[in-house]
Amino acid sequence: MQTVLVCVRTAQSAATIASCAERLGVGAGVRTATSAADAIAQLGTFPAGIVFADTALTKPDTVGFTRRVLAIAPQTQLVLFGPEEPAVAQGAIRAGARGLIGGTDLDPASAAAKALLLVARLAAPPAPSLPPPQLPKGRTQVATYPATAVVPAQRVDVPITAAARLGPLARPVRSVTLTERELQVLRGMADGQSNAEIGRELFVSEDTVKTHARRLFRKLGARDRAHAVAAGFRAGLVS
Repeated sequence: MQTVLVCVRTAQSAATIASCAERLGVGAGVRTATSAADAIAQLGTFPAGIVFADTALTKPDTVGFTRRVLAIAPQTQLVLFGPEEPAVAQGAIRAGARGLIGGTDLDPASAAAKALLLVARLAAPPAPSLPPPQLPKGRTQVATYPATAVVPAQRVDVPITAAARLGPLARPVRSVTLTERELQVLRGMADGQSNAEIGRELFVSEDTVKTHARRLFRKLGARDRAHAVAAGFRAGLVS
């Protein structure tokens, strides 16, 4: 997989990112740096394919940081994240940065962890394709195969229906449609996780988990977590 260097300002953020990388199965390829000088020194010894850098660490010279990184590791793909002045962001991109993930709604550790999710998905081997079914001569049939795609952590707008997860003979009690994020929260409940534990696993706040929980409770007609999990089992959404 690609080697990744994540540059954040605090040791606590670095520890959070390292833990996230281990949970995603990419820990061996992820390093952290907590200062611009540390990042440059590491790149000089062990070049990285991708560098994620918090603008809180690169300021007040984000453009200069970009130039130094690419001078010592020309093949590195540098992505900045965090708030930055538009003129400075444009200057960094002209200097060779691949882009800037802006915004102030995420803490640095969460932003970098979400970026690592993309790296983990790129590192995952493709699912093997299934051979076409062998049918009797002269007959035609539409063949269907089970889905094998990994649920993206940040896509919450694609509905998942119970029918899509059930076999052709199964009959759910009611038609239920959950978003991917709601399904992830429901599965966490089925595994006995608290709202805080689900939030840490999905890299969202506990309040966000509670919001998704309220929505899935309403869709499932559930009174509480236990009722929601039971309804999810009946609908074939969890197993």
